[in-house]
Amino acid sequence: MSGGRAAIEDLIAFSIESLPAMRLDDGIYCFERRAGDPQPHGRSLRYTLMVELGMERARAHGYDTRADPAELDELVLREVDSPEVESGDIGLLLWTDARREAGRGEELVERLERRLATQGGLAGRVGMELGWIVTGLALQAAAAPDGPARASLRRALDQLLVENRAPSALFRHSGAGWRRRFPNFATQIYSVLALTLVAKHGLDERAEGAARAAADRLLALQLPDGGWPWIFDAERGTVVERYEVYSVHQDAMAPMALLELAALTGERRYLDAVARGLRWIHGHNELEADMVDKDNGLVLRSIRRRRGPDRAMLAAKTAAARAGLPTPGRTARLTELNPTDRPYHFGWVLEAWCGREDALGGTA
Repeated sequence: MSGGRAAIEDLIAFSIESLPAMRLDDGIYCFERRAGDPQPHGRSLRYTLMVELGMERARAHGYDTRADPAELDELVLREVDSPEVESGDIGLLLWTDARREAGRGEELVERLERRLATQGGLAGRVGMELGWIVTGLALQAAAAPDGPARASLRRALDQLLVENRAPSALFRHSGAGWRRRFPNFATQIYSVLALTLVAKHGLDERAEGAARAAADRLLALQLPDGGWPWIFDAERGTVVERYEVYSVHQDAMAPMALLELAALTGERRYLDAVARGLRWIHGHNELEADMVDKDNGLVLRSIRRRRGPDRAMLAAKTAAARAGLPTPGRTARLTELNPTDRPYHFGWVLEAWCGREDALGGTA
């Protein structure tokens, strides 16, 4: 897949066309769809918020999203006290509120602090949630510099940049717990996005350097075929386990962060990494598989280890990493396609690319 405008517009159009089949009768989006099965499975307020964010951006750039993102916002707010809603989801609500200029920022900051108090505080949040919290608070603080988001943002940034940042420049999975050393790609890329936005709005002088350093380490670890590996050793700055290699990381999440960082820094290498990841989607991967399943309206979720060996392999590799041993490598003969997809994938495609259709220029 090239980085040309036509290819990006096709990706955006496919995302908009695929989302209606993932919406439930009550207006909330499902958790997952599976190839060969027309029925959506599960229900997710979190994924609904992510779809809303993408649709808001798409509409702002002239796309017809079919669904009304303002309606999605109201549907989620009706269930904001649900046990399903984690502290990170309040971060997403802060993000949507800032984008819509809805004026609920102060109430949502208070809600976030109350929710954190019952969920182990910032140290108890996994890295991707902390990234959403920092993003939401940063956008609120940029919109209302004298509002309550600024103090909450300072505390969240201290957690991210002091407690969670490892010597390798990667970010730990959380502030505590056995898994702390072994974060996933989501933790890294949402942190890069959050810090890039903090830097963009001039909210903390530490942010740009940390975003650059983490992104540069990720670029050094990008797989030869353009894939983004899954599990890292934050202390050593190495890959522990490449699988699953997720499509959403390739065409949505990495672009969300790296396109923002490229715009902030003017560094072409971030665009080149995005282009390599996009090619992975269309057959430039170890299975030579086109991940776009147009018949089912899905982008196949990942290339993963076959069911059974996957957990054993992950356990063995994390144990080896703890012992300071190497953790190779590629075993394509033991991998398979994961024939599912989730609605947030398409929401994040819209967030990454709407208004940036020409971002990659002539990158191939």
